[in-house]
This record gives sequence, C-alpha cells and structure tokens, in this order.
Amino acid sequence: MKRVLISTGGSGGHVVPAINFYNHLKTDFEVALYTDERGAKYIPKNINKRIFDVKKIPDKKILLPIKILFIFFAFIKSIIHFRRTKFDILISTGGYMSLPIVLAAKVFNKKIFLFEPNSIIGRSNKFLLIFSTKVFCYDKNLKGINKKYLNKIIEIPPILNKCFYKDVKKNEDNDEVLKILIIGGSQASLFFSKYLKNEIISLSNKFKIELTQQLSLGFDINKYKKEYNENNIKNNLFFFEENLLCNNNFFDIAITRAGASSIAELAHLNIPFISIPFPHATDNHQLFNSQRYFDLNCCWILEEKNFNSGDVTKIINKIMTNKIEYSEKKKNLKKMSENNTWENINKKVLKYLNEN
Repeated sequence: MKRVLISTGGSGGHVVPAINFYNHLKTDFEVALYTDERGAKYIPKNINKRIFDVKKIPDKKILLPIKILFIFFAFIKSIIHFRRTKFDILISTGGYMSLPIVLAAKVFNKKIFLFEPNSIIGRSNKFLLIFSTKVFCYDKNLKGINKKYLNKIIEIPPILNKCFYKDVKKNEDNDEVLKILIIGGSQASLFFSKYLKNEIISLSNKFKIELTQQLSLGFDINKYKKEYNENNIKNNLFFFEENLLCNNNFFDIAITRAGASSIAELAHLNIPFISIPFPHATDNHQLFNSQRYFDLNCCWILEEKNFNSGDVTKIINKIMTNKIEYSEKKKNLKKMSENNTWENINKKVLKYLNEN
C-alpha cells in the first residue's frame, strides 16, 4: 500500500481541506498528516497526525534573513526526518510549515501534489509549482500562474467534509420567515460583529427574521442576544461551531467572508450569499474567490472599503420584493454542485494519485 503524507498548517482554511483529503484517501493508502501547533487545534484526535512546527516570522523586510534561516533549518530537519520516514506521495494544502517539507520531498524525488482552493494562486504554491507534479484547484482559470505550468492544473470539485454528502436536506424557500446566516470563517470577522447588527435590526422592521450569527471573540453574546430579542429576532449566536452547515443548513441567504471553504460549502448547499471579502487577504484572494461566483451569477459582492450602512438592507429588500434574481442564483448554484458526490470526487483524486 502506498504511503501518502499530507502537509498542512496555520488556519482552518488550510487544515480543513487536509482533513477531508485524509478521509478520501485513508481506505486506499496509508496516510499521515503533518501540521503545526496552530493547525493541530482543528484536527480530530482520531486522525494520525504529527506536529512539525516551523517558527513563523512576521513579513517584514528587516526580518527576511532570519525568516530564510528558520526555513533553512526546517528544511534540514525535514531532510533528516524523511531519511527514516518512508512515503510515496506528498499533498500540501498550504500553511507556512509546508514550504520546507515540500522542498525536502523534492530532494527525495517524491510525487508532490499542491492544493490551491483560491482563484488566484498563493505565493508559496506559486514558488513550489516548479517542484510539483500537479496542483489540485477549484478554479480552472486559476490566476497568477505562469503559462508554462498550466498543464499541471487539475480542476476538482470542492473537497468538503463527508457530512455534506449524506442526504443533506437543502433549504426550500419559505415566504413567512427570512433565515439569515452570518459567518466569518474559522477566525470569525470583527467587521461583521461591529457593523451588521444594525442592518439585521433594520430588516426586522419589515420582515420576520431568524438569525444565526458568528461573533468575534471578545464580543458579548448576551448583549447581542438582548438587542435581537427586543426586536423579535429569533437568534442563535456563537463564536465557532465545527461543521456548522452540516448540522444546520436551512438558510435563505448568507452574509459571509470569501474563504474558499466557506463559500464552497454554501454553494454546495445552494444557499445564495452576499460576499464581503476580507480586504487584507494576501493578494486580495477573497475578492477573486467572490468574483468567480459573481461571474456565474451565484452571489452578490460588497467590498468593505466601499461599505455603507444600509448596503445589506438594500440587497435583501430587493430580494424580498422581487425574487427572480434570487431564484436565478439559487438555480445556478444547484447546477454547480448537482454532480459533486463524495464518490465522484474520490475517483478523480485517486486517479491522479495512482498515475505513474
């Protein structure tokens, strides 16, 4: 049986797809998952993982020599480790610690598969493309990639948790109640917590609302609850909930950041969304992610730098007045995901990993 090593770390955006790859492969391969301390908190205890920490240095020019030195030491550490650890294939889903591991795998001439869920290639992946066999991605028109590497692109449907494929009942329209979801990804959104409450309260003056909202750590859930209750808004507030959309997906619309995993889950469940991309994301990748769905007429985009109080209210008022545009978006989302079964995705991934 071939041995696959999955390298990941940092935020949930890197680690969650790594866990899903692990579950796709564990039956056909011997699989191990390498991560750092930050990434380990997202990984269930029953998964075979190894902590492989690489000290992260801030992105400042003055610290560049120190950063290179730490990566070099991590590279040597990886070389030493791989001399006594046998594996055939490396899959990297990103994270700072993946860089030295991929370079070390290349020294041992292993097959290297990168994973790029965003619509513009990340900086580490861009650097590592030259060493890779292929790159799995969601967007066949991946931006920022050198033309000579276009033949390395493998477009795959989103790698989601298996729970999304177990007869998930998708939301049907309900004219009596507007069910709104507000999520900011694995690290929540300070902007959403600060500025969307008044939008929701304003909407409650015209519509009956049920709200599920993720708040940033440090915000007083009880205070928010009190204000929503005073405005007759049924609410469920939380800081972080694992696999939220597997357990509760009966939403009419979502307001979300544009991390690749978050919007892929919403798309799979046919939930139209208003995307407010995080403006400080590296290379503005969240805006590119949103733009892909916008071009397919699946979502609305509001840029934070141009955001004005009332913008969300205007979009939802328009939806509730005339549902033609909303229905079109819902229909287009359904087209995107209707053939995306766990089995179909599994076959496609295995096909490329098993190629000689």
